[in-house]
Amino acid sequence: MTLPPRPTGRLRVVIDTDAANEIDDQFAIAWALLAPDLLEVVGIHAAPFCHGHYFRRLTEAARSRGGERTPMEDLASLFTAEQHRDMIERNPPAMGEQRSRHEIHRVLAAMDLDDPPPVVAGSGRFMESPDDLVESDAAHRLVELAADASPIDPLYVVVIGAPTNVAASLLVDPTIAERIVVIFVAGYPSGTPHVDESFNLVQDRHATNVVLAHATHLLYQPGYQVAEVLGYSLADSERWLRGHGRLGDFLHELYVANPIDRNVARPGRAWVMWDILPVAWLLDPAWSPTFETPRAQITPHHTWEAAPGTMTEAYRARRNDIFGDFVTRLHAAE
Repeated sequence: MTLPPRPTGRLRVVIDTDAANEIDDQFAIAWALLAPDLLEVVGIHAAPFCHGHYFRRLTEAARSRGGERTPMEDLASLFTAEQHRDMIERNPPAMGEQRSRHEIHRVLAAMDLDDPPPVVAGSGRFMESPDDLVESDAAHRLVELAADASPIDPLYVVVIGAPTNVAASLLVDPTIAERIVVIFVAGYPSGTPHVDESFNLVQDRHATNVVLAHATHLLYQPGYQVAEVLGYSLADSERWLRGHGRLGDFLHELYVANPIDRNVARPGRAWVMWDILPVAWLLDPAWSPTFETPRAQITPHHTWEAAPGTMTEAYRARRNDIFGDFVTRLHAAE
């Protein structure tokens, strides 16, 4: 189904994020909060994440599917089943959720807002079956917030992590699907024949498919081939972030001390800020143009297959407009 017309005035927004996983979520949160003229962020919900779980899912899918493995499946295959279990035990999804909640608070502290949005705890685990309802404060709060929305004045839900919380909300109260617009950034375009190794898709495939099937108004923004143009370099960070207020210094330090790739702070390298794309579309749909396409879902082999209905999908990201607005708003807030 096509997206409803955008209402006049500010858009009410919930951000559901695994903020401690990478550094792009922090940029997305900050940018949304730097735009109070256009967006009213009514909640930031913490999502679970777990790299051990992700690697185990990749290994299982590759073994079941056979044939050529993706680069991330190759990496996952280097670990034994025992090592996967150890990674999960040392850093389970619940710890990922807790760390994400802590990271959200760090972003809010750097912004020193007079009235910060509520930070809500999300799920401590992933779905184990298509109808496994994973309870959380975030899932129930989204239902409550959606009660004040309508098809002509919807609540916009930015999903920049595993969609476990949002899937649970749709299972708790399926009627909210008519009153929310879900914006989900993840892997390849839905029509791709490639195996999709997206972190957001693979960690909780059941939740992904709940959202893909039951979110009436769904905007899917592919990471690969679309959001991946949003590379940000060390030179960008040093020129446009460092020295520009407490928030600018905070984001620059995040960039330099990237927990996933310490080599990103080298000349000539760039880090992709995948998860700022939903905020870009909320601020100006022209920065992430879309088209209507048949719905799809993710198979146990992590490939796409057709599903009933239609959805909206992004096909481009206008990098210069996006980062231009981000920097302008950051500097104006110093």
